[in-house]
Amino acid sequence: MTEARLGAWSAPPTTQRRVRRILRKFDPWTVMKVSAVLSALAALGLVLLSVMLWAAISRLGLVSAFDEAAARVALIDPDESLFKTGGEYLRGMILLAASWMAVTTATLTVGAVLYNLLADLVGGIEFTVLEEVPVDTSRHDAGRRPLVGGM
Repeated sequence: MTEARLGAWSAPPTTQRRVRRILRKFDPWTVMKVSAVLSALAALGLVLLSVMLWAAISRLGLVSAFDEAAARVALIDPDESLFKTGGEYLRGMILLAASWMAVTTATLTVGAVLYNLLADLVGGIEFTVLEEVPVDTSRHDAGRRPLVGGM
């Protein structure tokens, strides 16, 4: 490739500047919606993972091994089973995932409200961001001369 073609693909020149940002508020309604969606996705993943785990455990015949071990340690009676059916196990996992989703969403929403209350008192969290700003190369300063020969 020639230099002219490479120059056409290069990014415009930029400079960086430091910008101070202060995080003062979280919208609790938005926090609740986003955390509910993300928690629902995580809960769905948990349920799907548990279904695959149950399928693997039952195909390997480990359910009866768990029952025998639990009976030996006296956790259950010898004629009982820890896992009666796969459906019962799935219902328990769905209940666990739904309650985890509700608790996580509520905790994050209450956390956003508490952050807003504390940010009103102390001013929020301040951080510095490096922002890239394009350099305008179309205009030249008339008062500046380029250095020639290192002078």
